Amino acid sequence: MFEPFQHILYGALLATLVGSLFAFITIYRITLKLARFKYEPLYLFNDIMTSGLLILCWYYLDNLILIFFVVGFFAFTYQLYKLLVGIYSVDKRFRLLVLSLGVSHREYARFTLERNIARLFGNLLKFYVLSLMTFLVSLRSNAPDIGYFALIVGLILSLIQTD
Repeated sequence: MFEPFQHILYGALLATLVGSLFAFITIYRITLKLARFKYEPLYLFNDIMTSGLLILCWYYLDNLILIFFVVGFFAFTYQLYKLLVGIYSVDKRFRLLVLSLGVSHREYARFTLERNIARLFGNLLKFYVLSLMTFLVSLRSNAPDIGYFALIVGLILSLIQTD
């Protein structure tokens, strides 16, 4: 009984770590201006919407490897959204001031990533716990109802952009 749950624990942790690593690399490339990225579509990946998607993923998918790829993708998008909000919340005047003082884009990218490293680890743990909680919710008989309700509420919250 406990052995399958260990697969879920370690698989969700591995998928979360891999997705977060790819999100961190993408954020670094965005702050270096090597990649252009519009993050407005990521407003859909708020906490409630992500939990609804994870509940439905855990409930409907049978292949454990496919589930972990989907969890890794959701971890990537969740971390990407949360880190982009943290990085773009820096005042543009402060950014221009720092860059006009002779700081290169690479140094500014390091500064913003170091400033948001605690947010990265906090969101990593938050997503990992969210994925485990949604797995436990998906074991209930009314899990699809909870998942669809979370999707609707998450969509409404993302449309009015409260986060």
